[in-house]
Amino acid sequence: MNYFYERTKYPKIYACSYWGHFKDEDESPEIIDNRNNFITEFNIKSYYRMPKYMIRKHEKMMDYNTKISIDHIETYKTRDNKCVIVNSPYCVTDESEKVLLDLGYVKYKQLYSNSATTYIYVTNIGRF
Repeated sequence: MNYFYERTKYPKIYACSYWGHFKDEDESPEIIDNRNNFITEFNIKSYYRMPKYMIRKHEKMMDYNTKISIDHIETYKTRDNKCVIVNSPYCVTDESEKVLLDLGYVKYKQLYSNSATTYIYVTNIGRF
């Protein structure tokens, strides 16, 4: 049984992701297709580990007094030097979805599992 990252067309990119290191023969082919399409649609160059100052900026952007759904965060770098933040929480309420959308996240195809909702946030490297 292969790791998830090995099942994609982009194993070098997904080998660094948390999602990529699972093995499950029942993984949805749709998730693998969505992962492949995500790379081409966003012109992804590599997995990206945000520097601490960007992580702090992202955390400040969130209002933790509001119920917000943040889970399974992954970050990628595009060929035009942007950062794509992928957020795939399991439990999303109408309120938490509204907060995410108000912050600039966009609802996207499922990238983590069939039971998690995926949201994407695109920013310049270093800025929010």
